[in-house]
Amino acid sequence: MRFSNLTRLRPPIRRVAVVDPGNRSLKLLLAQSDFGRIHIRQEELIDLKAEGLVSAEEISTNLLGTLDLWGAPPIALVLPQHLSTSQVIDVPLAPESEIKKLIEDETLRLGGVSESRIVYDFVRIDTAASSRQQFWVTLCQEGEIRDRIVRLGLDREDICDVTTTANALIAAYRASAPDSSQAILVHLGAQTTVLVILLAGKGAFATSFQMGGDFFTRAIMRDQNCSEEAAETVKRKTNLLSGPEADPQFINTVEGWVAELDRQLQDWFERNPGAAAHRDHFQLVASGGGFDQPGLTEYLQKRAGLNVHLWPTGKASSFPQPSKGFEVAFGAALQALGYSEQPVSLLPEEHRIAWKKRVARQRLEFASLLLAMVCILAFFLGTWYNLDLIKNKSSLLEKIKAGQDAVEANEALTSEFLADYETLRPFFAAQQNTLDTLKTLALLQQSRSNRSCWYVLIADQQSYFTQPLPILSTTNKTSSTNVVAASTAPLTLNNIFSGSWVMWTNISLAKPGIIAELCIPEEAEAARRSLGQIVNELQHHRLFSIADLLPEDQRRALADPKVAIPDREFVLRLDFNETDFQKSGSSKRGPSGVPSRSPRRVRSPSSTPENAVNFSQGK
Repeated sequence: MRFSNLTRLRPPIRRVAVVDPGNRSLKLLLAQSDFGRIHIRQEELIDLKAEGLVSAEEISTNLLGTLDLWGAPPIALVLPQHLSTSQVIDVPLAPESEIKKLIEDETLRLGGVSESRIVYDFVRIDTAASSRQQFWVTLCQEGEIRDRIVRLGLDREDICDVTTTANALIAAYRASAPDSSQAILVHLGAQTTVLVILLAGKGAFATSFQMGGDFFTRAIMRDQNCSEEAAETVKRKTNLLSGPEADPQFINTVEGWVAELDRQLQDWFERNPGAAAHRDHFQLVASGGGFDQPGLTEYLQKRAGLNVHLWPTGKASSFPQPSKGFEVAFGAALQALGYSEQPVSLLPEEHRIAWKKRVARQRLEFASLLLAMVCILAFFLGTWYNLDLIKNKSSLLEKIKAGQDAVEANEALTSEFLADYETLRPFFAAQQNTLDTLKTLALLQQSRSNRSCWYVLIADQQSYFTQPLPILSTTNKTSSTNVVAASTAPLTLNNIFSGSWVMWTNISLAKPGIIAELCIPEEAEAARRSLGQIVNELQHHRLFSIADLLPEDQRRALADPKVAIPDREFVLRLDFNETDFQKSGSSKRGPSGVPSRSPRRVRSPSSTPENAVNFSQGK
């Protein structure tokens, strides 16, 4: 199944395919970094002999086919250690601008005379010397690197990194055992044995010698006079170092390998006496397919005196654990993805330039894609916001329409209610008028208590004012000027006592109320006092809006002269306070056409003249 082409739009150097070529097999590893976490996506071991891959063209075709299935990721290539040189060099203290020139001169000395250019890289390491600087330098002839790339058919592929077996081992071990600072890494491959020494967590020495798993296989072939395949089977399944099947000649072969390993270590410790004093603190960590030989690890520990440990499982590490045999490939992936503390890259110049161009182009594509996604997100957010506004406005319009419908329904109900009320209002007005009349009669009856007076006439105003005015003589007729003055003069005790019997009253005549005529048979001064007291009591009662004397020009001669005393007869006008029933329902509506909360009141119907009552009673 092919990966989608969209994987090419990932951020640069987030996926890498490591190619670790060997004489017998080809190891491929696909690693990916997602937000700072490393994931091993694919691991594949291609056995060249089992697959029948002999020529370079066949190996290239198979390799490119696998990489194409993985989505054609960037490639990190691992060089065999014997093609390169890794070493710590000392240079004097100098400005940073001169460091590269000093290291370049040193690499030319280490590389010797060659027709091919030297590709090198370096990284600073810590040193106890205050007058010197130390750098971990790895160099290789450019021709060797190009030859490996062409033989694998990778010359037209995107190569992002080229490293060596030793540097890959350092990166993988630091990821698997971050707490280990001093170790001797021994990688027993098919053709060579790679030896790496870590000091203070940094690479301090790396070398290789041509004695690997095939060296042991050839020894078995000579001893047992068998084919290579049979020797490989014996080596993988038989313990030739101890037990009943121990082979002295094979033991001598292993001893020769141990002697070469010890010689390499002894040379380095002699050149570094400070580290030699703590040699027992170094752990010898074994990796590679050669250590699958039964009994080899135990033999090295017991007979050779080497403190051999298997490759750490990485339980204390945050990085994933590669499968057995893929330690070198995993270390190369860590360096290519930027997770190595001591990265050294031997990428040739033209490949380095091509890779930088691809990184720049890929970053531009990724930024363009990110910008397009931001624009699309902004478009969707704007569309969602506008749709939300439209939805809110539609909801408000629906609420307004519902409110208008409610108002119209309320107005229709109010109109219906007012129509029904107008039908019943005359009945309520008549009832209210009857109650007010009965209360007035009771108050008039109460006003006679302890007073020498009597009422000679009690009539409702509608009945009273419908009667004709009496015919007055010319000599007694009040002038128009006096009438106006009399109608506007307020009733006060001073006016009563001063003999001004004309009180202020409303110029409108018939209103809901009572006209009461009474006689006070006392002296003039006493009669005025009694009259003032009666009017004052009636004025303070909430039943009346006006309690006053009726002007002379508005009086009707309705009382029986037989029960009245001339010059001692007084006429009171009692106007009822305005009631709710005296107004129609439409006049009580508010500004918006909605009726007010106060009850609507109507005016009491007019009474007929027959409703007038003559009342005569002596003291």
